[in-house]
Amino acid sequence: MSSQILLSGGDKYYSYSGELFGDVSVPATIPMITIDNTGLRDSLIQIQPYFGQLVNTSNNEGLGIEIKLDNVTIFKNQIYQATIRSNQIENQLQFFAPRNSKLEVISNNTTGNNTQTRGVTLIGYYL
Repeated sequence: MSSQILLSGGDKYYSYSGELFGDVSVPATIPMITIDNTGLRDSLIQIQPYFGQLVNTSNNEGLGIEIKLDNVTIFKNQIYQATIRSNQIENQLQFFAPRNSKLEVISNNTTGNNTQTRGVTLIGYYL
């Protein structure tokens, strides 16, 4: 699922990417969640990315995440050092999104970790 689902109270929404992975051919960006319009009110959004077991533990190999609002990157992180990659971005990210924003959560990866699983959960709180 990559669409926005409104919760029953009408003041929150959520989206799950599910578990995704790339193919084995080339480095890629993989869209995980795309919400074309966040709604008629400003939002506080929390995102929690997750990553499966490392496929390639060499330096210069790793997964990352990019968040865009209205085609502008507001967060991008890709860690390449094998010794610290297992902890990459395990905490929640929080940011504000103006009403009627397009929101994209994208996974960035290198050739050696295309097939590593990854995903993201999202909850938005209308303000």
